[in-house]
Amino acid sequence: VAMSSENEAVLREFLGLWATRDAAAMAAMFAADGVYDNVPEQRPMAGREAIRAWLDGVFAHLDRIEVEILTIASNGEWVLDERIDDHIKGTTHMPLPVMNATRIVDGKIVLFRDYYDRVTVKDLGMG
Repeated sequence: VAMSSENEAVLREFLGLWATRDAAAMAAMFAADGVYDNVPEQRPMAGREAIRAWLDGVFAHLDRIEVEILTIASNGEWVLDERIDDHIKGTTHMPLPVMNATRIVDGKIVLFRDYYDRVTVKDLGMG
């Protein structure tokens, strides 16, 4: 149980960093060979450098992302969360519903896997 609550805390910290635009701090939360997988895009990023480069690209187009966790549950190394990621640019808010599965080992993210609807992304003008 302790590991589950510690892993939930790691995930909450990572998701909170979206609002700070701190790509370096976000990438550092991954294991050296960690994977960030936006499942609908079918292009998982492996390793901190690739993850950092992708995050820098996201922040080049957005002011910030504010994350609202709706539901969170954990079992051992795995944390599942349902959330709303509000992509903010100027006064425009683009809320995207997301389901996520994250595996955390020894306090580092080994796998971060987001599921969302690509049609919603397109309708919001983000892709």
